[in-house]
Amino acid sequence: MARMPAAEIDVDVPLLHRLLADQHPDLAEREMQVVANGWDNVMIRLGSDLVARLPRRQAAAALIDHEQLVLPRLADRLPVAVPVPVHTGTATDYYPWSWTVVRWLPGAPAAAQPPQERDAWAGELADFFVALHTPADADAPANPVRGVPLADRAEVIRARFDRATYTGAAELRKIFEVSAS
Repeated sequence: MARMPAAEIDVDVPLLHRLLADQHPDLAEREMQVVANGWDNVMIRLGSDLVARLPRRQAAAALIDHEQLVLPRLADRLPVAVPVPVHTGTATDYYPWSWTVVRWLPGAPAAAQPPQERDAWAGELADFFVALHTPADADAPANPVRGVPLADRAEVIRARFDRATYTGAAELRKIFEVSAS
């Protein structure tokens, strides 16, 4: 199992309070609570109806910019709510990346639901994917990792194979080398 990478910036309530005081003072006095500290971002509740999403690593910073561009475009054509930015923040001398405030979308992770209850929303999930999988706008950001030729990712993938200790890694590397050539 992969280990979560270390944060490059410690994102916490005092940092968000400072950012809000500087850029969105109308939100700065709301109650704040960290609700998720993930691989790339930290999410902090702002009262009962909003949540801030701040990158904790540079690798995730461009993804916030992409979300700010793309999510408003997708929202009208998708059959379920998506986290459309209601406020955006910019880099400062004390926090180097863009960040976003979105409406809080209540719910629970799908994996936390008993399998027999998941069938109830399978149709809605299918409708979502049908609506999502359409050609991107011409100016949509490209993902530098997905949808690129394997050769473009070969250096990173080979480095991971060099560190691999799991059974079958050598066989997988041979398959990769054939596929990437």
